[in-house]
Amino acid sequence: MPQPVKPQYLRLQKTRPVPGFLIKILCLFVLIYALPIIGEAQEVSDYDEISVFFNVQRVGGFDIPAIIHDETVYLPITEIFSILKIKNVPSAQFDSVTGFFLNQQAAYLIDKQNNQIIFQGKVHQLKSENMIKTEDNLYLRSDFFGQVFGLDCNFNFRSLSVMLTSKLELPVIREMRQVQMRANISRLKGEIKTDTTIGRKYPAFHFGMADWSVISSQQVNGHKDTRFNLALGTVIAGGEANANLIFNNNQPFREKQQQYLWRFVNNDFSYMRQLMAGKIAAQATSSLYAPVVGVQVTNNPTTFRRSFGSYTLSDRTEPGWTVELYVNNVIVDYTKADASGFFTFQVPLVYGNSAVMLKFYGPWGEERSKEQNISIPFNFLPVGELQYTASAGIVEDSMSSRFSRANVNYGLAGRVTVGAGTEYLSSVKSGSFMPFVNTSVRLAS
Repeated sequence: MPQPVKPQYLRLQKTRPVPGFLIKILCLFVLIYALPIIGEAQEVSDYDEISVFFNVQRVGGFDIPAIIHDETVYLPITEIFSILKIKNVPSAQFDSVTGFFLNQQAAYLIDKQNNQIIFQGKVHQLKSENMIKTEDNLYLRSDFFGQVFGLDCNFNFRSLSVMLTSKLELPVIREMRQVQMRANISRLKGEIKTDTTIGRKYPAFHFGMADWSVISSQQVNGHKDTRFNLALGTVIAGGEANANLIFNNNQPFREKQQQYLWRFVNNDFSYMRQLMAGKIAAQATSSLYAPVVGVQVTNNPTTFRRSFGSYTLSDRTEPGWTVELYVNNVIVDYTKADASGFFTFQVPLVYGNSAVMLKFYGPWGEERSKEQNISIPFNFLPVGELQYTASAGIVEDSMSSRFSRANVNYGLAGRVTVGAGTEYLSSVKSGSFMPFVNTSVRLAS
């Protein structure tokens, strides 16, 4: 017979209720951890990250990101300094920015962790809300740019624009001025391109100017003195003729005391640029105590000799830096150093003392300079140039001595100029002919 099935019974376990004080503790922990998150979300929601128009005086405008809170703008440090060409290096976590301001001695540190700005050894303590750190930037309240660095930022909330003004010469403004100055190098050097050249005329005769003066002093029953001076300037046969006549009533009129000279000049004719007749400058080696009346011819121009040549200047600086060349405080040329810092110039050499200066400019406003003096005596000639002077005439002495002189100078090399010549004076008994040589040598560089 089948066995009877026993009834199954459900075993119920009675659970105890959670005590009320545990529920209160749990709620308290939830509030403690939830309130900062809610507060932080509330704080972040009060700041709006937007784009503003950043205008720099005398430079232009740029669109940059910014954070606005209660009509107060926070500007990105790296973007602002990069626009102004100020050296800035942000940290990997964007919690600090380091660099220097205008020159390498003015170092700065903007530190978000310690809420401070260290600039030129001075510590500016800030509040935590004065700087805002994001994932890819560090923002500083706009008024601190002016208080610390002298960069006054005026924010217009209606137009969402920031106007930056400063009394300092910012690197970006200095760079613009240098670019403009380099573009006008030809004008600064005095190089003028003419479209029309009017040639000189050589009239047969043209009366120019006459200056005269009469000075007379009379003493009662005493000495009487009257002096008359007359200076004439004319053009005769295409050359300038000048005469200076002097008369004194107490002395006889002597031709020896008068000055007169006719000079024909054509600097474009390299073989004979000057021809003179009259009272000439003999430049004699002999001792002459009376003027010489005669003729002189030379290929020396009437203009002042300026250019001696050029030499190659090579040096090294930082890679990518811009180098400017100044000669006597006038910019002559500029170049950019290559990847190894090497640069070269063709420096023009002029007669006399010249101050050659090199100015180096880095990408963040760094500036250095180097200066040296170059002296070129006027008795040196450019390489390959020949200069001669020949004179002949009569010395107005008691013997009417015959005089002649000829000399030639040649630029043999950049460091050597050689010359030779001979002189004749009939009144010298020991030897009328006097040959001579002269040499100018520059030993040092």
